[in-house]
Amino acid sequence: MKNKHQKLLSWRKANGCTLNLKINLDRLFEKPKERERFDAKWKDFIDSDPDNKKVYKKNGNILSYKSEQLIPTKIDKHPPLLLVLGNPATHSVESGMFFSFEGNKKEHRFWSKILRPAGVLDLPFEPGLSIEKLNKQRRDALFNLKYDSPYRIGLSVIISMPSAPGGKWGGIAGVQKLIGAKAIRRLEKAETKRVLECAKKFVTPKGAVIAFQKNAWNNLRSENDPEYEVKLARAGKLKVTLKESSKIPMFCVPPTRLSGPCSRVLRKFAKGML
Repeated sequence: MKNKHQKLLSWRKANGCTLNLKINLDRLFEKPKERERFDAKWKDFIDSDPDNKKVYKKNGNILSYKSEQLIPTKIDKHPPLLLVLGNPATHSVESGMFFSFEGNKKEHRFWSKILRPAGVLDLPFEPGLSIEKLNKQRRDALFNLKYDSPYRIGLSVIISMPSAPGGKWGGIAGVQKLIGAKAIRRLEKAETKRVLECAKKFVTPKGAVIAFQKNAWNNLRSENDPEYEVKLARAGKLKVTLKESSKIPMFCVPPTRLSGPCSRVLRKFAKGML
C-alpha cells in the first residue's frame, strides 16, 4: 500500500556540485502499468551511457542517483544570476562538473560559444592540466567567485535525473521516454519546488533567473505568463517574474543547441540588468 506521506522526491547536498536524490517510485507511478513499462525499459536506459551504472541505483521502490547543482555560498557585489538548464549529462555528473570537458579537452559549447561571447562568464582554462584537474579548477572557480563576470553565477537543472547527451535516451526526452509523460509531469512539480527553493535563497531582485530550456521556463513561470515558444525565445520576448515571486526577474533564451541565438539573446538580457 502506498504511503501518501512519503515524498516523491528528496534531495541533499553532497560534496562539490553534486546532489544526492531519491525518487519514491510508488509516488512517481500511480498505476501498476506505468511501473511495469518503466521496469521493462530500465535496462536499455542504463546501458545507454557507460556512466549510468555509476550514477543510478534502483533498490525496490527507491531510485537513488547523483545529479548536480552549483550554488556558491560566497557573496560579493555582483548581482546573482541563476542559470537553469534541462537535465544533466551523466558523464558530467560523474565528472563532478557541469558541462564537463570532453576526452580531447575540448570545451563544451555552453562555456565557449554561449556564456563567454554573451559577456556572462569567462572561466579559467589551462590546457596543460588533466581533464580531472580542469573540471576541478572550474568547479572551484565558480564556488570561490574566481572568474571574469559582472555577475555571481549559480547553476541548476529543472529535471535532476541524468541521461546520455544524445541518442534514444538522451536529454529530458530520454527521461520522459523512460518514465512516461504523466510521470514526468508529476516529477516536474517536485523538481520545481527544489529549484524555487534554490532560487529564492540565491537570487535577489537585482539578479535574475535565466531559463535555457522549455521545461524550465514552463515550470518556473506563473500560470498566466506566456508558454514557451522557440520563436518567442529567439526574439527575446520571454521575460516575466519568477513563479511565487513578484520581485525576481526571469528570462528565457533559446536552447543551447542554438548556440548563436542563445548567446545573442542572453547578452541582450544580461546587458539590460546592468
